[in-house]
Amino acid sequence: MKRLYKERFDKKFMGVCGGLAQYFRLDASVIRLVFVVATILSGGLFILFYLLLGLLMPLGPKSYVLAHYKKLYRSKKDRVIAGVCGGIGKYLRVNPMIIRLIFVIIGIVTAVIPVIIFYFLAIGIVPEEPTH
Repeated sequence: MKRLYKERFDKKFMGVCGGLAQYFRLDASVIRLVFVVATILSGGLFILFYLLLGLLMPLGPKSYVLAHYKKLYRSKKDRVIAGVCGGIGKYLRVNPMIIRLIFVIIGIVTAVIPVIIFYFLAIGIVPEEPTH
């Protein structure tokens, strides 16, 4: 049976997003971006939910569990500013221009500021694509 834990190794703050990523077998960057969007849309109330999860979830096992799932990276090849949209497009197997168009539409609807905040947070959350 799968159990939900805070991640000891793939964590930025309390390990909540890393633990959710292990549980759902997703990249932790995807979960972190979902938390950023939820926080922006909730006017910051989602931070309380995150802190509550951080207090209630038990700490994960001391041994590192190597997970095999698709990783989200900022694109080095298909970038306009920092490769966030290119990376999301590659992760979702969608043309990055569609992702950029969605960003522009959401920016127009939300008066641009939430999209700018999300984009700059995504630059810090999503690692750059490694060179092979």
